[in-house]
Amino acid sequence: MQDLLSMDNDFPPRAHCLSRWYGIREFLVLSTAHDSEAVLSESRCNLLLSSACIALSNTNCQLPMFVQVHQKWRKLYMGVCEGAGVRTDFQMVHLKKTPHSCQHLSALLDLFKGKIASSVARIPPVKIAVRFTYVLQDWNQTTWPQAPPDLDGDFGDIVGCSDYSSLPFGACEDPITEIHLSTTWPSLSEDVVVDNDVYTDLDPLQAPQWSVRVRMNDEPQCLLSEYLFSFAKACRRKETTDELLESFEMQRDDETDMSQALQKLTNADISAVSLPRLSKAMKKARTRIKRHVASGEAPLSADVLSELIDYLFPDALDSAYMEKALPQGAEEATDNENKDEKEYVKEIFKSFKSAPLSSLTFKLATCFCHVNHSYGSLRALAHLWQELTFEVRYRWEHGYLIPDVEKGAPNLAHCLLHQKLQMLNCCIARKRNGGADLKSSSTVSISSVDNSSSRTSLNTSTLYSSALKSSTAAAVQPDKPAAADRKGPTDHERSHDLDVSADHEGYMSDGDDEFFECAEALSDSGSAEETVCKVTSDEKTLEEMEITAEDSSQMSVYDRTGVQSESKMDGACLSREDSVYKDSIGEQPEGRLKECGDLKLLNTDEPLYIPITQEPAPLTEDMLEEQADALTRLGTTAEGAHLRARMQSTCLHADMQAFKAANPGCVLEDFVRWYSPRDYCAEEGKLSNRMQLHGNLWQEVWQMSKPIPVRRQKRLFDDTNEAEKVLHFFESLKPAQVALHLMPVIIHAALLRISQLEESAAPAMQASIENISKRAAALTRRPTIDIQKYEETIYSINKIETSIARAQALKERFLGQSKDKRGKERELEKFVSSLLELPEVIVTGAAKSLTGTVVHRMFAKAQRQATGEEIVDDDPHPNSASSFPHPAAREYILRTVVSRPAPYSRPTPQKMYCVLLNEDFRLAGAFSQDTLFQ
Repeated sequence: MQDLLSMDNDFPPRAHCLSRWYGIREFLVLSTAHDSEAVLSESRCNLLLSSACIALSNTNCQLPMFVQVHQKWRKLYMGVCEGAGVRTDFQMVHLKKTPHSCQHLSALLDLFKGKIASSVARIPPVKIAVRFTYVLQDWNQTTWPQAPPDLDGDFGDIVGCSDYSSLPFGACEDPITEIHLSTTWPSLSEDVVVDNDVYTDLDPLQAPQWSVRVRMNDEPQCLLSEYLFSFAKACRRKETTDELLESFEMQRDDETDMSQALQKLTNADISAVSLPRLSKAMKKARTRIKRHVASGEAPLSADVLSELIDYLFPDALDSAYMEKALPQGAEEATDNENKDEKEYVKEIFKSFKSAPLSSLTFKLATCFCHVNHSYGSLRALAHLWQELTFEVRYRWEHGYLIPDVEKGAPNLAHCLLHQKLQMLNCCIARKRNGGADLKSSSTVSISSVDNSSSRTSLNTSTLYSSALKSSTAAAVQPDKPAAADRKGPTDHERSHDLDVSADHEGYMSDGDDEFFECAEALSDSGSAEETVCKVTSDEKTLEEMEITAEDSSQMSVYDRTGVQSESKMDGACLSREDSVYKDSIGEQPEGRLKECGDLKLLNTDEPLYIPITQEPAPLTEDMLEEQADALTRLGTTAEGAHLRARMQSTCLHADMQAFKAANPGCVLEDFVRWYSPRDYCAEEGKLSNRMQLHGNLWQEVWQMSKPIPVRRQKRLFDDTNEAEKVLHFFESLKPAQVALHLMPVIIHAALLRISQLEESAAPAMQASIENISKRAAALTRRPTIDIQKYEETIYSINKIETSIARAQALKERFLGQSKDKRGKERELEKFVSSLLELPEVIVTGAAKSLTGTVVHRMFAKAQRQATGEEIVDDDPHPNSASSFPHPAAREYILRTVVSRPAPYSRPTPQKMYCVLLNEDFRLAGAFSQDTLFQ
């Protein structure tokens, strides 16, 4: 019963309705499971209450027990509590309209006193607690959450978008629906307060306590979440690019030139002969086919598509873009060196298996998200992806590097799509360097001809040298394609360029397909260039070269791949080969990079030279998985293990060949001293025990290796083959699969966008942002992309975006209303943060505080606008009578202690709660009486 008299339980911010009405903290409720079984009759309610009293008495339970009557939406309860000689009856009245006699405090006091009247001549003074709640709903004075769209811009009437570099963020509608101001008088005496039809002392500006609560929009429309959900939905589609674009016929200029394919292959000039031409037949066939092709509008207009391609490939508009662009990803790869990194890029984002910021993959992901949401969903994605595959293929065929893709081997810390772009750039870079490499290898190509055809070799060298000059000039392209080169040329012009280059590459194909030239290694060391290739085809003729008979016979035995030719050779040649390659004594050193310190060859006491070797072939993660699967399928047998070791020793074999060519007369011990010093015991002058085991792989590879310099070795990395694999991978992807590959990048971009506005969120939400970022980072590193897991992450992002949008809206309303209060803005920021975390926030100082002044000004502006009065921003204390609307809710609590039912009964607590709403009136009374002294 003490709860009935305690003022600590008055007007709780969040509690059960019975706790709010009666102030009790513990109670029992009996209610029906369905409305069809509701307690509607008074007799049934009394029966249940009588049964409850018997049960409470038998169990000596002093908890109040309530029975819910009528429909549940009415929240109508009757209850009883009996114990310690006191019985309390909990009664309730619920009406739709407020009776005229109960409009004010004076009438409620009369009603309460009449209920507890007894033989006592005078009732003690009644203590009163009053709360008036004012609701602010009109936000006409606040700004719209999103900036108005620029109708003349690139995005037209699309809201929230300014460019393709970032994702939109924020709510499209006001996330704040209402602000409730509760003015409270916690303890009044009936003798000091007047509230009737004529006059009231309850002025909200004079209330000692103010509290504010905010009613939020449960599910506001948020742009970032909307974009992400739409993108995740696109990832579940199954259509191919052809199916999506079947109604859209790509008009290409090369259609008129397809008929000339045979003429270009044969270079036949038959224009003077009157013969039927293939072009006429193909023209008729195309005309018939077009009749059955439905013409449709392109998903992306020409202007939008051109803008997207220019954004993704900016080097087409700026010829110096590649020189100005820093290597992407370097800032993430070297964290300690990059001190100018933006503050919002956190350490957690570096663990994402995504793509570097400002990389082509990152830009492509944001473009895909924009295009999917605003330009036609999956059909527009298919159109953009098709154009992008055309662009990268054109760049591969013409030797233009892909912009915003860092140099070097694919970084396995990035997503697969970005690794493929890195691989393609490696192939393009290798192709661009092919002309210079072949030029330095022209002397070797000539020397590979035996002595019996020296005259023919001389004539061939002249043609080869002249062809090399023209092909090198054609192959070395500028780093960037000009805008006109990329946008202007049609497929016919592209095919013509390929035909021209193919004419020159006909001479180079033999060397370019099978031989690898280390241009980078040669350029790094001037001495190596002089040692490996002292003369070139442009400087000396064949007669000036010193080619020994042994070299000629050696080169005739081995083909371009460095493997022994399958043609039959006489015994003299075979014996000569064995004698030459046994220890490579007598060979001229080739492919030297530099001396290896003070090391000497063990047998000849010559300096040990480090050879020029091939770089290992770059691999993407799917290529590594394929290799691992292939090695696993070999089994665990001895033969399978041996074959597995041989497959893994390709690079070792090439290095041994280069080492033998650079160090004539060397032995395996010399190679181990350079390649793996720990496997050579210098004190004992022998190899380690594992190197001396029978059947050691290194010994077998050493016996098989021939002294072949790197420029004549078979390439470890076939750029043409690998580039075509990458292009085929791109062209075979469905648009939904592309979107799925970009999903980790999209999540990365979304969380990065949130981190820029993280300070606007509540402190508790900032911890949630960090947790979601960690979970998303782990999700991106899974071997497979589970779209359902990503959708769960998007739901979490939606909650964070909603919270930040609410925080921004509150700061706009409260911080935007303060003027000349710069020193006290921290008070408002703390108040706003509390509103986001707590159901109700006390305004310290009530109307006299800075927060109270801001809240008062907000209500005053809305009220004056509603009444049509002039709004004066500089008036800090507007008239109280016109500052607030009529209270949306009025709550009264009346309590006292009276001896009931007789004057000699013990005093027992009496309490009545009353709430007056626009269309709701409720009275809840707790009336006690003494059961011992009646």
